[in-house]
This record gives sequence, structure tokens and C-alpha cells, in this order.
Amino acid sequence: MSDRITSSYLHQLQALYYDIGDRGINVDLARVEAAKIQVAEQIQKNLAIVSTQWNCKVFVGAENAPSKESGDLEFSVNLNATQGERALLKKLEAIGYKVPKITAKNSEGEYEQKYSTGELALQKILAVGDPKYPSGDPAIRAILKVRELGKILNVYLNSRLCRRMYKGKEMFGFLSSYNVAGTLTGRRTSRKHIFGFGNNSQNFPKHSDVARIFRECLIPREGNIFLMCDQMQAEEWPVSALSGNVTALQELRTGVDRHSKLASAVFGEYIPAKKSPDWDKAKHDMKRYLGKKIKHARNYGMKKKRMSESLAQEGFSVTEAVCEMLLQRAASVDPSVDSVFHKYIQDELSNNHLLVTPFGRERMFLGCRPQQDNNSLFNEAYSYIPQSTVGDNTGFAVYFLENLSQEKGEEGVIVQEGHDSIVQDIRAESSIIREYLERTIKSFKRTITFHNGITLEIPIEATLALDFNHEVEIETFDEKGIDKAMNELYGKKEAAA
Repeated sequence: MSDRITSSYLHQLQALYYDIGDRGINVDLARVEAAKIQVAEQIQKNLAIVSTQWNCKVFVGAENAPSKESGDLEFSVNLNATQGERALLKKLEAIGYKVPKITAKNSEGEYEQKYSTGELALQKILAVGDPKYPSGDPAIRAILKVRELGKILNVYLNSRLCRRMYKGKEMFGFLSSYNVAGTLTGRRTSRKHIFGFGNNSQNFPKHSDVARIFRECLIPREGNIFLMCDQMQAEEWPVSALSGNVTALQELRTGVDRHSKLASAVFGEYIPAKKSPDWDKAKHDMKRYLGKKIKHARNYGMKKKRMSESLAQEGFSVTEAVCEMLLQRAASVDPSVDSVFHKYIQDELSNNHLLVTPFGRERMFLGCRPQQDNNSLFNEAYSYIPQSTVGDNTGFAVYFLENLSQEKGEEGVIVQEGHDSIVQDIRAESSIIREYLERTIKSFKRTITFHNGITLEIPIEATLALDFNHEVEIETFDEKGIDKAMNELYGKKEAAA
């Protein structure tokens, strides 16, 4: 099959993704039960922080309200209440916080602004700051932690699991339903399985200490190991090609960590790069993470307000003023994003109202009008080709791997797809891992040609894992590299036992 988007390909791909969603990810029930206890304890600990600071009873849900006999009912706050005397909004206003308005759709599908105490609103309160709490109000932080823990508990740990037999042993699967037409860019979406099992398996929480609680519950099948492969600095490739930035493409081909490079330029200090000697200690460095976020914000026309909100949704409080400064510094580092890439998108929308990806996926933008402010439409369009190209590249890889398994009479092994990544659940044997790694490399190996004649191939990087939280990189894609990664992975498992 040629690497072009056709209706026949999409129908076949949807069938393959049904199989992947039904295959599911194995879950360790003992870890789930232990995680539930841990989450419940942390929720109570954080509620106690708020209760002590506010000198009143703070709880979650009407079923947990204090009794009238206790005398605490009158002086209490229900974090789930949206109105009434015990609503969080009422309490925040009473202690002097200016609660922000958030734009959201109403019941009729129309956008409106209303006061909110949701995650984004609380992060905005933290970003504004309070002179009494230079590092952030402990009560607000505790409430956000309660919300995050509650989501882990309700959406993931309490999800319904599918009981099955695997090689004569009982296993419990976290299932999903994938949709190959779920987005305008062509990236897949996933949600709770059609029969109520599992949930969205593409966007498991990752960048927080709470996230590991659930991720450690996701384990390979008996005798297996996870082979996790993703496209290296995925969207950087199409953005650099669309920008005509041959220097950036050369850096990508030679393995330069462009996220760390940008962060170093923006912050004026050395930020450790991937594969550097000090990477293990620095890979969770906030400044490198910001380098990655700044790059994505710049690439897709994000302004200071939206960037601050985006960071807030991921649990980081960064003011709009700081975001603006970071974006300006990034613009001076790489002006080709604005002058070439964004200019191309603007011209295509203004003249043709159409964007076409290297794989032939088309999207029309009919709202672009002369002599009007089209910035919101342009911002939406900037992400279309990069995200679609990377997403379709993953789709072609899935198509190749699943069909190859069928041709060989084997069971499929892909258990999760994450837009630019694939997780396979395979036997924990060096020769088997090498075979599937070679298949995966081949599945992603394709030449992508852009409108300006620039061609590229997006390489992959791979890790081995015994759960979704602990990974070890395969440094070289040969027997030696695989054995080294396996020894390190099992060594860490023994040390933690």
C-alpha cells in the first residue's frame, strides 16, 4: 500500500484499532488496590491542609458532609459544590480572592464567560500570586492536588476492567475504543470502551508524581515486556521542513536535543540534553520542559494568555508576563517559524482556503476573509500539517505492524497508541525484542516530501519497560543495546523489590 490517505485504508485501519482497543493493557489488581489506599490517604492529607488553613471542615461530595450534630456543618466547604453557602466559589470570595471568569460552552453549545473554581481557574489564582504566600497558597495547591488525585481514582483506578484468560492465567485488561476519524488532523482519539471497560488510553497522566500511581499498575502480560517506540522530537521535523530550516533538520538528523538547545538559549544557561552524562538527573528539569512547551507554543502561534493557560492545565503556574518574555526570546532564536512557515500557511488559507499534508490529507478553511482579523483561524491551521503528518505516520506504522502479524499468523501485540508512539506487549526474550524492534523501525521508515521539495524520515527511539512508569532506553538497536537495556531494567526491579 502506498503511503497515501484513502477511504479503503481508513476503513481497514479502523478495524485494526478495534482489535488494539479490545486487546487492552494488562493491569495488576494488587497494585490497583494498593494505589487506591494511597490515593485516599493523600486526598485526606490534602483536605486536612485546607481545613487547617481555613479553620473549617473541607470535604468532597455531599455524602461526606459533616453531620449537624458535629457542629461542623455550618462552617464547612464542599469542594464539589458549585453553588450555595458551602461552595468553594463562595469561600474563595470570602477570603479575598478574585475568582477569574473562564470561557466555556453552555448547555446550548454557545460560548460564555462565567466564574469558575475549576482546575484552570485555580491555577490562574496561583499564577497571580498572593504576597502572604510567595511560593503559592498551600490551600489552593492542596485543592488542586485533591482534584488530580480524584481524577486518577475515578477515571483510572476505579475503571471497569475486562477479565480474560491469557496462557491459562487470569488477567484484567484496561480497554479502549479508538476512532481513526476522531480529530480534524487525522490523529486517533480514544475513550471508554463501548462495553464500559477502561477509558481513554492515549492520554494517561504523565508529568506529575500522582501520575505514576496509576502508570505503575499497567504491566505486560505474563512473561512479557513492553517495547515502547515513539517518533523522536516528532513535530519538530515537519515544522522545520515547513520553515525551510535546513540547519534545524541537520541538527535533528545528528541527534541534537532541540528542546534543551532552545531552553539553554532562552534562559541563558546550560540545560542538559538527552543522552548527555547528566541527563538522568536533569530529564525532569522544569526549564527543559518549558523549552519544549515554548517551542510548541511558537510553532502553533500560541500567545501569552493561551500559553499560561496551557501550562496551568498541566499543573504549572506561569504568569502571562513570563510567558510573553519566553515567547519573545524564542522568536529571536528562530525567526523562520514566523517568516516562512506561518507565512506559507497564511498565504495558502488566503488564496486557496485549503491545506494538504504530504500524505494527501486535505482540510478546507473557509472562514479566512480579506481585511479581517484571521489570527484565530491561522493559529488553528498552523498545527494541522505537523500534527496530521506525525499522526498519519503513526497510523501507517500501526497498519504495517498489525497486518504483518496477521500475515504471519501471529496475535497482534500493539496495546496502546499515543499519537506519535506505539507500545507493544511482547515476550521478554532478546531475540524476540530485536525482531519486533526491527519491524517497528521498518514500519516508520518512509520518505515524507513537503510542498517545498524538502524530504525527510522521522527516526524513532525505543525503551523497554515492566510498567508504564519505569522505562529504560535502548541506546543502540542491536543485540548488545537490547541486552544492556534488559539488564538495567531487571536490575532496577530487583533493587526495588
